[in-house]
Amino acid sequence: MPEPDAQAQAQAEVHFERARQATEAGDFDRAIDAYMEGLRRSPDTVEGGHIDLRVLALRRDERGGAKPSPEEIEQRLREGDTPLEKMLNAEYLLAKDPQHLAYGEAVLRAAVAGRYRETAKWMADLMFLANNNAKKPSPAVYILLKDSYEAIGQIDRAAAACQRALRLKPNDAILIDDLKRLAGRLGIHRADGTGAPVATPHPPKGRPTRTRVNAAHPPQAQEPPEPASQGEPAPPGPSDQGDLAAARTFFEKARAAAESKNYDYAIEMYLDGLQRAPDALEEGHLPLCELGLQRRGRGGKKPSMVDRVKRLRGRTPLEQMLNAEYLFAKDPDHTPYAEAMLKAAVEGGYHRTAHWIANLIFQTNNAIERPSLQTYLLLKECYKAMGQYDKAVAACQRAVRMRPDDKDLADEFKNLSAELTMSRGKYDVEGDFRQSIRDRDTQARLYSQDRMIKTEDYRLSAVEEARTAYAKDPGLAKNIFTLADALADLETDDAENEAIQLLRDAAEAQKDFQFQERAGLLRIRQIRRKLRAARKQLKTRPSEPAAQARVRELTEALNRTETEHYRLCVENHPTDLSAKYEYGLRLMRNERYNEAIPLFQDAQKDPRRRISAMDKIGYCFFMKGWYADAIDVFSRAIDSYEIKDDAIAKELRYNLARAHESQGDLERALELYRRIAQLDFGYKDVSERVDRLRADTRLTGSDGPSGGA
Repeated sequence: MPEPDAQAQAQAEVHFERARQATEAGDFDRAIDAYMEGLRRSPDTVEGGHIDLRVLALRRDERGGAKPSPEEIEQRLREGDTPLEKMLNAEYLLAKDPQHLAYGEAVLRAAVAGRYRETAKWMADLMFLANNNAKKPSPAVYILLKDSYEAIGQIDRAAAACQRALRLKPNDAILIDDLKRLAGRLGIHRADGTGAPVATPHPPKGRPTRTRVNAAHPPQAQEPPEPASQGEPAPPGPSDQGDLAAARTFFEKARAAAESKNYDYAIEMYLDGLQRAPDALEEGHLPLCELGLQRRGRGGKKPSMVDRVKRLRGRTPLEQMLNAEYLFAKDPDHTPYAEAMLKAAVEGGYHRTAHWIANLIFQTNNAIERPSLQTYLLLKECYKAMGQYDKAVAACQRAVRMRPDDKDLADEFKNLSAELTMSRGKYDVEGDFRQSIRDRDTQARLYSQDRMIKTEDYRLSAVEEARTAYAKDPGLAKNIFTLADALADLETDDAENEAIQLLRDAAEAQKDFQFQERAGLLRIRQIRRKLRAARKQLKTRPSEPAAQARVRELTEALNRTETEHYRLCVENHPTDLSAKYEYGLRLMRNERYNEAIPLFQDAQKDPRRRISAMDKIGYCFFMKGWYADAIDVFSRAIDSYEIKDDAIAKELRYNLARAHESQGDLERALELYRRIAQLDFGYKDVSERVDRLRADTRLTGSDGPSGGA
């Protein structure tokens, strides 16, 4: 039995790991490409694939990542003969422009057409949240969501979307019939708006039809925010991550509470963590926002009048922000809470949080049929306060379109445009256009930072600039990391070794593990680079003993280095579930199953890795000969995994069959193999095992599963 996940999933995980490494190195475009390759092999990997790519896209957008060019947009939306290609093309554009909801619609349509159920559900949930949060939601979006949810069997959500659409179009005969039909499929009665129970008749013959989800006809791309497609936005201002180590204790409690459906306690724990690390976006604000959506979907109550009175104030910007976020988590449909959160985040200088919530509000307002002028004016002021002049211009431009006769607004648009021009071209330096021309080298460097492949001249100049900044303040973490990254980008032994030693010295001097952690990642990256070169050489000279020995030596070195690195990560970040999963994976590769099992048991608390961790627990039990325990774990994983016919589901059943076979329960093993063969006759060696077990029921299967990770 190979890697506990499907072979394709294992291949995808290699690309996802490369994406994570590229993200750590700040090379977001390379990370996007790696995620695309991983999703091509495992298209329905939401946790660890699509979600991580979405988080990466938001980080890239915050740091001013370039939007796709018009030619690239046209090419990506035109190409693709299969739903998978259409989905990946649209998701690539969404990653490069995460505020552009039309790309999300294209991803959703293609995911439905390709039957990538988990991906479709995830994307539909994101769009449902955005449309619910809009002051004037779009009925067209609800209709798309209704059709999409129904296509993937999420009838309760389809009915909810249909109800939302019907509130906006109460006389739409098609929607009335659709709601009756969906209510009938749910086996319940719903009110039709008049107080009478909804019957469940068959749809009338000859009734008008509405075009449903069709991946062959993706939506027309809306125009992106005009200034955002030009040049670089100003980077966000300083942020306050605070005491992230202390905050993680509360975030871990929040995740545990959310898993047990104790949503209100989870909200309190997230807010306690954010009190200590107000700008912890990925670990705090983003999961809290998702938690609010889950809570609402399960009928969670909105904040009471007492809560609203108590929480709609605060003595400090931080208190105001967290109070507003509490209300927003309990009522994610109420955009004014998000706007109150944005105002407080800007005032408190929590720019990562402010940038994220502003983008969420902006994309929501852009998507509705009748956007709010006041929302655009608020966004204009907030983006301006953060120095995000391109987005301030975009918000102001939207406001001008809604109020074209407002002279003051038109003048402000001109002033913001001038600020944007000056911030990009530095025309205000010494009051002279010629100074901007003299600064052309600086602009060229800024442009080159967005390129996926950096020239050697740029890399060398980046090292010199980083050395200069480091010499001025060698104790500043930003300067240390920037110099280390610039040296590592040279990809030479001397430069990489200097970067690693720089980080180790900083770790020793400052007693801060974050430097040691980065040094470990660079050491792993260095060994992997050497291993790629050695394998390439072995491919040209496969019979040469020296080349074979070199590959073996580097493979062993990589194994040792990764194992020690993740051991230290777990030791220094005991609540980091991702580190526990990675360390467990290395222990499993080294057949240290007793040590790996507790780590995977902790790691399964992370929703992104739950099924994968359960698979690996089962694998470890199998390799120990604990077949009954392996059967229990594989069975629970199958029960927890909603999809029944994709690659992961088949792999889980295959693993379960192998455990039954090894335990001697040949009839149960044969039954499971037969079910897999009925879905996919060519899957692994299933057909051979069915033939053997049918021919000789005494076979017990002596070979075990493979733990390759």
